[in-house]
Amino acid sequence: MSLENYDFDGFTLNLYVDETGDWLAHFVGMPNISAFGETPEMAISELKIAWEMVKEDLIAKGLNIPQSPRKQEYIDISPS
Repeated sequence: MSLENYDFDGFTLNLYVDETGDWLAHFVGMPNISAFGETPEMAISELKIAWEMVKEDLIAKGLNIPQSPRKQEYIDISPS
């Protein structure tokens, strides 16, 4: 499995190993969306499932899906 197979809508991931040897993956800007696995790949795979479920829930509730800061549009305020 390769990390290139995953699209997390531009969000940056953090990946940690805990004291028991399990891996935790979560979004930098949204640490409440996280997943565990026995390997880094398993944690990332579980995070992909969690992210899809969060997006489905937000859509069902009529709420906006958070955007990565890298994908947000910015207004140019520089002097002309």
